[in-house]
Amino acid sequence: MKEKIERIQNMLKKHNIDAWVVFSHHSYDIHSKYLLQKWVSSPALVVISQDSSRVVISAMEAMMINHQAYEVHAYKKGSEMKENIGKIMKSFPDGAKIALNFVEADDALDMMNRDIIASGTKIALMKFNEKLQYVSAKNLIFDIRSVKTKKEISNHKEAAKLAEELMETVVESMIKPGMTEKEIAALVEYECNKRGGVAFDAIVAAGSHAAIPHHEPGEKKIKNNQVLLIDYGVTYKWSNSDITHTYWIGSNPPEEVLNAYEAVDQAKEAAYKLIKAGVLSSDVEAAVRAKFEEFGYDPEKYFIHSTGHPLGIETHDIGIGIRRAYPDSPSKPLLENSIVTVEPGLYFENKFGIRLEDDCVVTKEGSIRLSNTPKKMKCLDFK
Repeated sequence: MKEKIERIQNMLKKHNIDAWVVFSHHSYDIHSKYLLQKWVSSPALVVISQDSSRVVISAMEAMMINHQAYEVHAYKKGSEMKENIGKIMKSFPDGAKIALNFVEADDALDMMNRDIIASGTKIALMKFNEKLQYVSAKNLIFDIRSVKTKKEISNHKEAAKLAEELMETVVESMIKPGMTEKEIAALVEYECNKRGGVAFDAIVAAGSHAAIPHHEPGEKKIKNNQVLLIDYGVTYKWSNSDITHTYWIGSNPPEEVLNAYEAVDQAKEAAYKLIKAGVLSSDVEAAVRAKFEEFGYDPEKYFIHSTGHPLGIETHDIGIGIRRAYPDSPSKPLLENSIVTVEPGLYFENKFGIRLEDDCVVTKEGSIRLSNTPKKMKCLDFK
């Protein structure tokens, strides 16, 4: 936590901001969990300035806070909470620049994951001291979350390792024809929870459902001679993994399925050949699409999403992902020490879908793979 706070303080100096103020109830603002490394149910104010870090929190949860990292102000009732918040807000000199988690109207639809604080809460906080300069934390949040600390990278590595382990050592051997998508999803999430937590609701899609990228698991039963797609992740110390396996239930997959699997695997490799800090995101995306064309698949028809997204404290995190450029959304270079998914896929409506998804760290030299889905399609044969 010390590394995280010091990094934020350096970012405050970079952006010429005196303090970052995060207020949240029931941890609805993910930055409460990110900064405290705890989920808290009571209203909590976290204030990180260039030279201090403070928390206002219920006495019921004050003992959960890291007192070495934060100066803790505990309250027992609402009036005490307001009094403590007022003291902190009034402690800043007139004109101090205070960042809150909002964006201006022109940015609202483009930066929804940074427009977090409720408008009424924003006004209430500002009224504690109207002599301060309140600014959007949008750029501060981007810099903090898009690039990871050494500890965060280590946690992501462990999250990916645990995710691969649970699939290979437990789940694969337990999948049987007759199980429903929901039952497999519950099994996957149970194993994720045993190892840290569930990064997101698992996607389990059998047969034609695998052609729906974000299919919601249902009562469909698994049977032989069909594709089974499982997209899941472990969260480990507030860092997530996001991995997708595609299996064949039974033996001897048809050529149509094997060819699509090979194309997706080679598209993934084409992405990894280019991924490096400073490389334009759109160049990586173009390489993936070109590889699909080499295999005879029209990416405009069969590849219906982008190649990858930033990964962090949220599964779809803030940062630079791997996607196409558009006139109103130009491409940006990949960032050193960011973490992205690489997840090309081919989707054949009403038939089947193939997606292979792995996680990697972007470096100056290339990438460090955190997970490795099989190059050849794995058959789960239970005859």
